[in-house]
Amino acid sequence: MIEQQAKVIRSDDTFVWVEAERKSTCSGCKVKQGCGTGLLANHVGKKFSQIRVEKTHDVLVGAEVKLEIPEETLLQGAVLMYILPLVLMFAFTALMQLAAFGELANIAAGISGLFLGFYWVKLHLDNKKDVFKARISEEGK
Repeated sequence: MIEQQAKVIRSDDTFVWVEAERKSTCSGCKVKQGCGTGLLANHVGKKFSQIRVEKTHDVLVGAEVKLEIPEETLLQGAVLMYILPLVLMFAFTALMQLAAFGELANIAAGISGLFLGFYWVKLHLDNKKDVFKARISEEGK
């Protein structure tokens, strides 16, 4: 289980919406001053994500809570978001290569496969909003 501190921003009879700060690994890295990712994180500032969680007990709006997220959920999301579009890009390019079309057709097919993968992921996630099984484990201080 991955744990994350979050703040309750809204609540109704069945769901609680929490806001969690997106954490970067840059704070633990020794090279953060010379890294592009670290510099970008400093300029962009803090980012927050809103997450809908099934309500298991009453929590007050504004309360700090501990959110638990199963590792397999994050791994499945990472595969879906990153690997699937790349696989489709390479598959479309390979099909064009086998069909002996020119280099421009290979490039166009690869880009089409990549965007088709992103579009499919978006549709899949829009239809399965409840797949993300985070839960509130305890109310913070």
